[in-house]
Amino acid sequence: MKNKLTLLAFSAQKINRQHIQMILAIIALAMLVVSAGAPLDGGGPGI
Repeated sequence: MKNKLTLLAFSAQKINRQHIQMILAIIALAMLVVSAGAPLDGGGPGI
């Protein structure tokens, strides 16, 4: 168990700001793609 915690702590130290920015950019792009296929709210005629 102690070895797993040590490994987790060691791998967490490798995460830097660029990794976080890349993950957030991928999440933002995925949300954009998902929302692009969403239906329009409201029952009126669409554009």
